[in-house]
Amino acid sequence: MGDRVPGDPGRDVDVLIVGAGPTGLLAACELLRQGVRVRIVDQNERPATVPKALSLWPRVRDILTDLGVGEEVERASLPIRAFRYLSDRRPVASLTFTDDLAARQLPQYETERILTERLHSLGGKVERGVRLLCLDDVDFSDRIESTSPVTAVLEHGDGLVEHFAAPFVIGADGAGSAVRRQLGIGFEGSTYELAFALLDTHIEGHLPADEISYYQSTSGTLVVVPQREGVFRFLTVMPQSTTMSRGAMQRLIDTRGPRGVRITEPVWETVFRVHARRATEFRRGRVFLAGDSAHVHSPAGGQGMNNGLQDAHNLAWKLAAVIQGRSPVGLLSTYSPERVEATSRIVRDTDIHTRALTARTPRRVALRDRTFQFLDRTGAAARLYAPVMAGRRLAYSPQRATQRPTGGPCLLPGTARPGAVLPRPAALDLGLAGPDAGVPGWTLLLRAPTGDSRWAAEARRAAVRWPQLRVRHLGRTRGLCARPGYHLIRPDAHIAAHGHPGDLSRLTAELDAFLVPDAL
Repeated sequence: MGDRVPGDPGRDVDVLIVGAGPTGLLAACELLRQGVRVRIVDQNERPATVPKALSLWPRVRDILTDLGVGEEVERASLPIRAFRYLSDRRPVASLTFTDDLAARQLPQYETERILTERLHSLGGKVERGVRLLCLDDVDFSDRIESTSPVTAVLEHGDGLVEHFAAPFVIGADGAGSAVRRQLGIGFEGSTYELAFALLDTHIEGHLPADEISYYQSTSGTLVVVPQREGVFRFLTVMPQSTTMSRGAMQRLIDTRGPRGVRITEPVWETVFRVHARRATEFRRGRVFLAGDSAHVHSPAGGQGMNNGLQDAHNLAWKLAAVIQGRSPVGLLSTYSPERVEATSRIVRDTDIHTRALTARTPRRVALRDRTFQFLDRTGAAARLYAPVMAGRRLAYSPQRATQRPTGGPCLLPGTARPGAVLPRPAALDLGLAGPDAGVPGWTLLLRAPTGDSRWAAEARRAAVRWPQLRVRHLGRTRGLCARPGYHLIRPDAHIAAHGHPGDLSRLTAELDAFLVPDAL
C-alpha cells in the first residue's frame, strides 16, 4: 500500500487539528493516547454553552468507554428507552430499546467538557481564539510520501499571524469549514424546503423522562425529547408565514402535542434549516475532513454527532500507525471511502425518517401510519432499525477478495462478517476493549481445527514477521463464524479479514497490505 511516512522527531507537532468540537477533541485524544503529537486550535474564544446535539448511541459510547470516559458519560447522561409515534395524538407505534441498543442524552457542551478534560489528562490543550486564514503547500498529487508538510496560516486573537507547518491537518471546523473551502472541495447535496424551530425548556406538567415522542399530524410533526434536570426539547417544522416564539410553540403543543404541558423557563431556542450535504472528498493530500466539515444531514434519529465521532475514531488510529511507521502510507487512502460509505447510509436513512415525519397530505400520512403500525406489529423496527441506529450494524464493504474466506462467508444470521465491528461482548471477553485494554492494536484471533494443533502453530509462524500483531485463541465466541479459521481485527475493532484453515496465504496478503514487517 505504499511507503512509510514516519513522524519527524525534529518537529513539535505531527497533526494540526482545526476545530475543537466533539470530532476534533476525540481525534486529538485518540492521537495523544497513541503517542502522536497534536496541536488543536479553535476560532471561538470560549467553549460552547448551548446543548445542540444530544444523542450518544451505543457504538460511540463504546469508543468513549475505551478512551476512559465511559463512566463519566453514563453519570452525566439520561437513557432513552423508547420512541413513541402518535398521529393526531393517537398512538400508532412504539420502538422500545434494550439496554445494549439505547441512546443516552447528553448536551453537546457536556460531551465537549468530558472530552476536554480527557485531553488535558493526556497532556493536550485547546488553543482558543485562533482562526485559520489559509492553507499553503497543499499537494494535490495524492503522493503523501513525496510531499512536504502543509503550512497553516493562523490568526491569533491579538492579531498575530503565524505560519505553522504540520505534517498532517484535520479539518473538524464545522459545516462552514474554512479547511474545506481552502481545499476547494465541494459540499454537494440539498436543503429541505421547510424551516425547523427548536426550544429547550423547563415545563409544567408531566412527560416521560426516558421516551422521545413524535406527535404527527397533517399540520406537521412535533418532537419531544427529554434532557437532564427536567428540561425537554420541542422540535417542529415551522408553520409557513410565521415566526417562532415561545407563545407560538405553546400553541403548537396545545393543538397537536402532549396535553397539559406548559412552557415555563426556556433555556435555548433556535430556528434552522436542515441540509443533507457531503463533501465530494474527505481527504486531499495530507489534509483530512471530519465531522460536520465533511457531512451534514437531518437531525432525525440523532446521528449527526455520532457520525462525526466515528470519523475521528477511524482516522486517528490510521494516522498514528502511518506517522509511527507501523503501517504503510496507503492505509490513509482507506479513510475517505470507508467514511463516505457510512455517511451515505446515514444520509439515506435520516432522509427517509425526515420525509416520513414531514408528510402533510392525507394520503402520505395514512401510508406513513400504516407503515409504522406494520413495523410495530411485526417487531421489524426493533429487530432491524434499532441496531442500525445504535451503530451495531456499521460495516465497511470489503475491497479485496483476500478479506473473505474461500468458499464464501458464514451464512448464519447475526454472524459478523469482514468489515463489521467485532461484537462488543467478544471484544470485552478477549481484553481488546474497555477502559483497561490499553492502546488499541491489531489482533489475530485463531480458532484451530479440532485435534489439529499444527494449524495454530503454522498461523503463528505466518504472523511472526509482524511483532506488533497480538494473537489470541478463540473458544466458542458468539457472533463470529464458528468454523475453524482466523479473524484479523483492526485497532478500531472492525474485522479486517476472515479466513478458514486453508486461507493463510490470504492472511499474509492482508498483513502485508496494512502492516510494516518488523515494526513495533
